[in-house]
Amino acid sequence: MRIIVLGSSSSGNATLFVFGTTRVLVDAGFSARELARRLREIGEDLSRISAIVLTHEHTDHIRSVPRLARTLGIPIFISRASCEMWNRLNPDDPISAAAYIATECPFEIGPMTFRPFAVPHDAADTLAFTIEAGGAKVGYVTDLGYIPRLVSERVKGVDVLILEANHDLEMLRNGPYPWSVKQRILSRHGHLSNEEMARFLREDFDGRAEYIVLVHLSRTNNHPELVRLAAVEALSARGSLFAREAERRVRIAAHDRPSEWIEL
Repeated sequence: MRIIVLGSSSSGNATLFVFGTTRVLVDAGFSARELARRLREIGEDLSRISAIVLTHEHTDHIRSVPRLARTLGIPIFISRASCEMWNRLNPDDPISAAAYIATECPFEIGPMTFRPFAVPHDAADTLAFTIEAGGAKVGYVTDLGYIPRLVSERVKGVDVLILEANHDLEMLRNGPYPWSVKQRILSRHGHLSNEEMARFLREDFDGRAEYIVLVHLSRTNNHPELVRLAAVEALSARGSLFAREAERRVRIAAHDRPSEWIEL
């Protein structure tokens, strides 16, 4: 399996999973033009995408999906509640056909098996996934306010963990957002802080993943080096073996360009 984050922030999110001839986008939160540009940059093409899998209906995860569904004619996998909410809020740009998915109900796209599970976020029905193919397993967990026991259990044994690290608590509290927006982000159905991400790596992470890719960084309330430091320190606190491997394991996804490929 090959994985690459095409970009991740509150401005847009998309990750490409490749196994053989099967290419699946998890989320498509950029415009179709921008998504096509980023794919060309890594030697891929929109016309080769096999399917799109969606975590939830917020625009930064779904922006180009209705258009792509119409122009590419590929299946869109989304929960019924998320699809209905998008269509209610965007009657002029609906998703007219979708394959409905549900938490704890695995589904397959070519050789890839997706196992969805619920995460706490302020959308209609937010899902995270483990993705398995060819003996490799990836955890994709983003847009959640905290990490409940269920998430910790589902991501045990993954080879790659893609995990949200949205904001630094002090930057958010002292930053320019209105208090109502800060409350939403800080809530248990908001976004994951660097501190909660680090707590998970320090206390609940099983240590298996070869790579930890931190995503959905706020461009206003976070900084890549703060995220990296929090993750590396959390891993290093677990012992010398983790400390030696921490710098190599941790990767930070950018908002404006694709990350490096990960091959399993």
